[in-house]
Amino acid sequence: MVKISVLQHTPSAHLPARPGDPTPTSRNLDPLMHPFARARERTRALNAVKMERMFAKPFIASLEGHVDAVETMARKPEALDIVASGSWDGGLIVHDVSRRTKLLHIEDAHKGKVSGVCFGQQDRLLSCGVDRNIKLWDSHKGYEEDDSGAGPSKTKPLSIFPGKAAFNSIDHHRYDPLFATASNLVQVWDETKSAAISNLTIPTSTETVTAVRFNLAEASVLASIGSDRSFTLYDIRTGKAERRIIMQMRSNSLSWSPTFPTTVLLASEDHNLYTFDIRNLNTPTQIYKGHVAAVMSCDWCPTGLEFVSGGWDRTVRIWKEGVGTQPEVYHTKRMQRVMSTLYTGDARFVLSGSDDGNVRIWKAHASDKLGIITARERAAIEYRESLKARWKADAEVNKIARTRQLPKPVYKAAQLKRTMLEAQRVKEERRRKHSRAGENKPKAERKKVVIAEQS
Repeated sequence: MVKISVLQHTPSAHLPARPGDPTPTSRNLDPLMHPFARARERTRALNAVKMERMFAKPFIASLEGHVDAVETMARKPEALDIVASGSWDGGLIVHDVSRRTKLLHIEDAHKGKVSGVCFGQQDRLLSCGVDRNIKLWDSHKGYEEDDSGAGPSKTKPLSIFPGKAAFNSIDHHRYDPLFATASNLVQVWDETKSAAISNLTIPTSTETVTAVRFNLAEASVLASIGSDRSFTLYDIRTGKAERRIIMQMRSNSLSWSPTFPTTVLLASEDHNLYTFDIRNLNTPTQIYKGHVAAVMSCDWCPTGLEFVSGGWDRTVRIWKEGVGTQPEVYHTKRMQRVMSTLYTGDARFVLSGSDDGNVRIWKAHASDKLGIITARERAAIEYRESLKARWKADAEVNKIARTRQLPKPVYKAAQLKRTMLEAQRVKEERRRKHSRAGENKPKAERKKVVIAEQS
């Protein structure tokens, strides 16, 4: 009798565990058996970054309804997909972004343009305009049925707060029924009182305050920007201005960081954005360069890792916090000058309001897939992301990742701006070269931003 030895394999090693599962494969992990592993991985990284650019289709939809430029937008703090927008035609719309519908549409909310809008407590909405009025609305209340049976009548405000000057901006306190407005001075109002409870001003200032924002963490701290190139910090507990700086150029918008309470972002007229730490206002912590015209709006991502800006150059740009160059650029043929930008509450989408009267919805990450993603798709996406991060220093991978197709006017303007800045740098270098040693010392770019500080 011959004894036969039979090789035995466990079925789990070479058969799928369940019907439909992939067949298990065994691999030899000895690096000597895979001499081309690095070359294969680089090819995969190239394919991953090419796929990212191929699938980069950020535009989702356009929310219509406004007739004129959309200057101001605000998101509801406790909701992910509810956004209010105000226009130069005096109209006010509350959008449901996920359904792309209007929850509330008030065509004549103000006489003249709506210059500011914000959400208050208990689903209430505040708006202000150049008609010197602040109006409080119920955002859940659509059209009221008329008792006479003549059809729907216009929505009426819950209350009206009259002012003495045209209002430029409005923002609500995070916890209390208080809100602040910007006109020729900063005023703090109570929702239950018809007149302002305090006026915050600087005796030496003759500015027009263009924007005002409450701090998200320390809710009694208030920041404003003015037409005289100033940035001012107030404390509503003391009722006076705490610190004030004068900058080289005026700012058009400001936004507080949601994760770093001392960090504030300013969108400037000099084509740049600046982040400041309010504990040291002498120099900005970072300068963000990319726009080729004045930056009109900015807003932080709820995660605090990114922010969005919109400019007079008709582009929307998404920046990584702390990285001052190479932002993501969004543009369309029909989009005009971008007056307002906003992140949604889940940080997945960006909204932009422009001169052409449209509110556009964009993906926050251009190549993201919308809809349900399976576990295998998620694993593949994460693997491609890790490949791109590992091979980002490779010249070819880096070139594909950072290349953006820009509209010709924007590209030419950027080219001209680079030429002008280079000519200015050469001129300063030559002036320094032909002057007495130590007379014209080079000044760092960050030191030029703030001219003076008043406290």
